[in-house]
Amino acid sequence: MVSALLVALVLGITQIIMVGYVRHTLLAAGAEGARQAGLADVSPERAIDHTRALVTASLAPGYAENIRVSRSEVLGIPSARVSITAPFPALGLWSAGGVLEVEAHAPLERAR
Repeated sequence: MVSALLVALVLGITQIIMVGYVRHTLLAAGAEGARQAGLADVSPERAIDHTRALVTASLAPGYAENIRVSRSEVLGIPSARVSITAPFPALGLWSAGGVLEVEAHAPLERAR
């Protein structure tokens, strides 16, 4: 009985770590995509492709299906925003429903 409880505890902790890893990976890829989208000579499609490549290299391709780039203002500063909506990893990297949404911002580069 103790071993079953210990296994359940270890699996639960492992799952919490997996959710944190997925969220952190999506945030890092989104931040890099926002930095790309903020450059004056980079198109939004290129920023999406860059973000998708980063997510696909670190996680499964299903996590890179819904990536959006838009313009916004953060504290009055014109910014690029990258939003990623991915399945919530309920059992390892497999999803049993639910979504995880992250956003990243970067200031826009001024054209010279």
